[in-house]
Amino acid sequence: MTKTIEGINKRLGFDNEFDFSDVHAMYMTCAFETAWNKRKRSPWCSVFSNDDFKVMEYAEDLKYYWIDGYGHELTYKQACPALTNMIEFFQTNESLPKSTVYFTHSGTLLKMLAHLELYKEEKHLLADDYDKNSDRNWKVSQIDSFGTNLIFILFDCQGRKKVLTMHQEDIVRLQSCPNSDLCDFDTFINYYNKDLECPFDTMCENEL
Repeated sequence: MTKTIEGINKRLGFDNEFDFSDVHAMYMTCAFETAWNKRKRSPWCSVFSNDDFKVMEYAEDLKYYWIDGYGHELTYKQACPALTNMIEFFQTNESLPKSTVYFTHSGTLLKMLAHLELYKEEKHLLADDYDKNSDRNWKVSQIDSFGTNLIFILFDCQGRKKVLTMHQEDIVRLQSCPNSDLCDFDTFINYYNKDLECPFDTMCENEL
């Protein structure tokens, strides 16, 4: 990161006057302006080399890995109510409503992805391991881009219930059924059963 910051200062003709917060603001402006209008290159994107982009992307991935992802179990376990609500909805025998829709911020979605053990790394992402993690699963720009969605669909075929999970309209396989797109509902429940009680007081070590 130090090399990236020094390079950007030099490229813009400054003597290390820009720090990480300045460079990060440039990076985010580049990202948002690109999302707003892909036909026109944001001038802020010209500040970065291809290697700089990779370094900044890794910094973002690290940030959200530890804030919303696998860095701390307490972080992603907060998604428990959403998972529990989904299962309870599928367990009802009522014909209506046909669906339940939640709208949320990216942090909640990342917590849910981690709670489901999606895009998990073999080892924690660390700042010192940048060179080792170029092929990492946890890339926020890909798994949590604008308009990202997570969908659970229940199929009931002659009494046999199965769940299909989709992330960004693509089918994903859960750890509960790693070899099948459709996961038996009972298998799904049994796998995540330990995560359905949502004991927040215990998790947060609250004194009752």
